[in-house]
Amino acid sequence: MKKLILLLSFSLCFVFNGFAQSTSIGKFNLGVIGALPLYNMRSIFGPGVGGSLKYEFNLSNDLRAVNAFHFLNAPFLANKFYFTVESGYESFPVKTVLQNAYVPSTYSYVPVKFGLKYYLVTGFYAEIQDGIVSYTQHGGGSNNDFSYGLGYSFNGGFEFGARFENWLQTPQNHETGDYGRTGPFDKAANFGQFAVRLAERF
Repeated sequence: MKKLILLLSFSLCFVFNGFAQSTSIGKFNLGVIGALPLYNMRSIFGPGVGGSLKYEFNLSNDLRAVNAFHFLNAPFLANKFYFTVESGYESFPVKTVLQNAYVPSTYSYVPVKFGLKYYLVTGFYAEIQDGIVSYTQHGGGSNNDFSYGLGYSFNGGFEFGARFENWLQTPQNHETGDYGRTGPFDKAANFGQFAVRLAERF
């Protein structure tokens, strides 16, 4: 599963990279992420770190998108709308009390999300995203991943954003041995994070 998700992520990057080279309407940005666990996630993990690659497509340059928004005065709205695709990797340390010979010291997640970004005023934007997040450790699995947030794009090419994100952590198939139980997840739980992301556009 982990290899499949990573392969999908890299494939998306190559597809959009080829598209971006043939047109001037899209941009990439590569960023680092700092995350604070929320909800049930707080009792299991400490603050996490990660990174992601995002591609954004300006809808104002796509005539089909403009026609679709014709009844909403498309030229005015579409100039501020962007379609986004993002994939990355995040890792969270498991709290010491939950670690044993079967439970790793960190758990990792690979999200793949699509979204809409809207520039409220020059530089400031709001963004919503939806997609899937896959777990790379014991038990595997994936679930819906939804996020929303605000950010600012600087003229120099840098971008700073903050978002709330949540998903459902599915239960794991546990095994118990001489050194404890595999995995810290007993049942489905509401997981989430408050994340900040600093990125550079290219």
